[in-house]
Amino acid sequence: RTVWSQSIGLVLATLLARSQPHRRITAIGWRNAGRESSVTYNRPRDVSLMTTSPSTSTDEVCLDKLRPYLSTQNFDWIKRDDEERNRLKQQIADECPGGHLFADAEDEDEPPRVQEWTSSRSNVDGHGGYDQRKKDGSPVSEEDDGDTVTVVFLLSESYEGFGDTLWASSRYAANVLADPKKCKEILSPMLLSRGVDETLHPLNGVTFLELGAGAALPSAVAIYRGARVVSSDLRSANRIRCMAESIYRNVARMKELDVPLYHAEEARSCPLNWEKTPDEVKDALGVDSFDVIVAADCCYMPWLHFELLSTVESCLSRDGVALIPFCLHGNTEDSEVRGIVDKAKEMGFKVEELPDTQLTPPTLKMDYKQGLVHTLRLTKTD
Repeated sequence: RTVWSQSIGLVLATLLARSQPHRRITAIGWRNAGRESSVTYNRPRDVSLMTTSPSTSTDEVCLDKLRPYLSTQNFDWIKRDDEERNRLKQQIADECPGGHLFADAEDEDEPPRVQEWTSSRSNVDGHGGYDQRKKDGSPVSEEDDGDTVTVVFLLSESYEGFGDTLWASSRYAANVLADPKKCKEILSPMLLSRGVDETLHPLNGVTFLELGAGAALPSAVAIYRGARVVSSDLRSANRIRCMAESIYRNVARMKELDVPLYHAEEARSCPLNWEKTPDEVKDALGVDSFDVIVAADCCYMPWLHFELLSTVESCLSRDGVALIPFCLHGNTEDSEVRGIVDKAKEMGFKVEELPDTQLTPPTLKMDYKQGLVHTLRLTKTD
């Protein structure tokens, strides 16, 4: 009976770990191999995390509070997932009545679930969300005392590499979009055809879709800058929940700081399988297309390039701009990843390869090329 009980406990613990890869299960001698390294995430300057604030408390937000940012169908789906997670946790607790299933001391090495990131005009990384390679950190320029953005993002307990890491290309996109001048430059094909209200940020009022959003940092910045935003990712209940919670926290932060909400409360979190029609993300805002699409670090699986580009083609407005920043991670041949350029041209896009930008990789164990961001700007040809 003891052997049977231990076996059942191992199975249950493993199942829970798959849904919560940030947790380490040590009572039965098992550890998530995907998180063996110790990573210290740097904090943005002059930002205090107040546990009483709904925007920065590390506690998981009650699902009912996330309802405005989810469709009814997705809310019900995530609710069922929450109930199953809670049932599984209780079952594991019953199998391990000693209460030592999770080693809280080891959790100190894990990146916080809720973090903050601040844009920068002098530091291409921005401030926050990556492992600093210099102990004293990067000096903050006086240039950052101006119109910067501080947003909240969440790491998911979904699958390794999907939402559990803030990738360099995501930070790059967020930092460019946060800066009015850089944003105007990178979205120039769209803005030149429409004209620009110089009194507003270039993102104000535009429809914005993020594909494969993960930690959804570009989406958070776009919300702050007044865009009408839909964050999308693979159909993982925890991932979609985390993105909805990110919206909730950032809207709460904007209210606390008296930042104009513009269209912040219209933001939505949606699942999107690139192999299926994108009706759900369009219906989330009641639109037929999006002015700006960002797909950060979505190129590392060459076998999905056609599906990714087909989704962009289906969702991008006639004069819109799609940004595809990516790094080469070594999981497949670099040439295969870069093959997306020819594939996009074959599908009728105008493809511009923007200058590469070296950022800091997310962790110390990563090679510097995993922080070298290559960016494609796609527009539709006439």
